[in-house]
Amino acid sequence: MKKRLGFPANIVLLSTGIIFILLTVTMFISNAIVIFLLEHGIMDRPPHPGSLFPFLLQTGIISILIGTILTLCIGHLPLRPLYTFTQAIHSVSDGNFDTKIYLEHPKEFRELSRCFNQMTEELAGIEMLRSDFINNFSHEFKTPMVSILGFARLLKKGNLTASEQAEYLDIIIDEARRLTALSANILNLSKVESMSLLTDSATFNAGEQIRECVVLLEKKWTEKDISFDLHLLEQKMDGNVQLLKQVWTNLIDNAIKFSPSKSEIILSMDKHSDTFTVTITDYGCGMDEKTQHYIFDKFYQGDSSHSLEGNGLGLALVKRIIELHHGTIAVRSQPLQGSSFMVTLPVTSNIATAE
Repeated sequence: MKKRLGFPANIVLLSTGIIFILLTVTMFISNAIVIFLLEHGIMDRPPHPGSLFPFLLQTGIISILIGTILTLCIGHLPLRPLYTFTQAIHSVSDGNFDTKIYLEHPKEFRELSRCFNQMTEELAGIEMLRSDFINNFSHEFKTPMVSILGFARLLKKGNLTASEQAEYLDIIIDEARRLTALSANILNLSKVESMSLLTDSATFNAGEQIRECVVLLEKKWTEKDISFDLHLLEQKMDGNVQLLKQVWTNLIDNAIKFSPSKSEIILSMDKHSDTFTVTITDYGCGMDEKTQHYIFDKFYQGDSSHSLEGNGLGLALVKRIIELHHGTIAVRSQPLQGSSFMVTLPVTSNIATAE
């Protein structure tokens, strides 16, 4: 089977071909000029073989002059794509991620253009995400700080009733708690986004861990008189126990948050050949298609009525943790009909019993 030449080999062949063509054209033009000069008597023919040196010297000088002129005229053409590429790199280094190049010939330069343009598109997307993250974080951080500052000033005046003082202090405590949660989520998200491999991996029972998370959130779901319908397997897996505990806690907490009082939340687990899927279903307000598309983005909050209860980082953190475990997460929802989050993780071993 014929092996395809790589990019460097093709460039070498291209450069060699250009040099060969330049030399050939120089030779033909030089010979044509020499013949023209000889035919018109401008240049003397050598009378005998012993006088060839002056003739060769003259033809050599003509060839050098012709080669120099041709090199100055067309020698820059092969380097023009490299000049364009260099200018584009300088533009990107100055922060212009909208820079694009369109080199057509040879085909290796077309591939170079495609890769460069793809790179600038990715950089532009990253820059946009960075700007959005900074703007959203500034907003999320500023809002509770302004609230704390305002109510603290009111308390400092000292002309409030006891009930007003208690109310304002509760607001300050809630806003401080919100800032604490925001800081914790930012730190956790930064930590997991910087991870490329899982650390502190252990074998544990995923079904039992989910039950523990339900118990930890008992205060929240009892306040809303929510019941749970559990269909969990005694499924063992390898993973980071603390990180996956954040996944189940966050998803169950969201289901409680968006569920109406006296409703039901279903937790089920299905075993496949080499994976298992945990599905968390609530019968709350649901989501439209746009919200489902952006639900895992940082700081995105589709339901403004609950915006004060979160900061839009929980699901971004959940998705990253699941990706570190080589799993996937998907959502299925309709407005006013509830939502289902499906988490699929790889299997290590299992005990085939169910609740």
